[in-house]
Amino acid sequence: GQLGAVNVAGPHSRELLASLTDIDLSAEAFPYMGAREGTFAGADSLMMRVGFVGELGYEIHMLPSDLRIAVNKIMAAGEIFGIRPFGVEAQRLLRLEKGHIIVGQDTDGLTNPYEAAMPWAVHTKKDKFVGKRSLQILKKKKTRTLVGFTLASGNGETIPDECNLVIDGNEICGRVTSVSESATLSCVIGLAYVDDKILLRGGNIYIRINGGVLVEAKVVPLPFYDPEGLRQENRPAGISG
Repeated sequence: GQLGAVNVAGPHSRELLASLTDIDLSAEAFPYMGAREGTFAGADSLMMRVGFVGELGYEIHMLPSDLRIAVNKIMAAGEIFGIRPFGVEAQRLLRLEKGHIIVGQDTDGLTNPYEAAMPWAVHTKKDKFVGKRSLQILKKKKTRTLVGFTLASGNGETIPDECNLVIDGNEICGRVTSVSESATLSCVIGLAYVDDKILLRGGNIYIRINGGVLVEAKVVPLPFYDPEGLRQENRPAGISG
């Protein structure tokens, strides 16, 4: 809580930051999800190679007074690369393309990891951990799953809003948690909880947008963009099926 943080992401982030730190930022010395301590812009820092936005990138954690100086040096050194600050809305769209959830938006107080398509986060082979028994019970009672969807039409008038309902016949069978129009993918993408019985049946789902109109959507694999994580290594990315 006493540190400030900044994220630098993009294909030139390694080259840019390497000129400001004594930490070895090479892929071999500093792999994805790694953390290293050292000097950055002349002050103590903790660097983490993480990628909520799905690109090669680094988080830099420092004392706020040091970070203010460091950010100015980052922006100055990044001019030759065309560096620009990016805001929350850009971050939210990039993370959606990667299928990264926002806790509190794509989850709530009743959501469990199995519903949120994150079973990998539960290490059931451990003998004991807080909540293990409860999670085992919830896994057996699971009735819905967070899935990705795209729309057949990119028409802005048909884009659902977050919290619009998934409808099957006259029954509510899910809700949209995140949705946006992706310029990268040239289509509308989103996340929604959908009842497992609907998913098992297969076929498209229907979302009731504001005004009561039903919009047809296709369930697709996550992530929408760069399913192999190549952008984390600064390599050309693909699009999921």
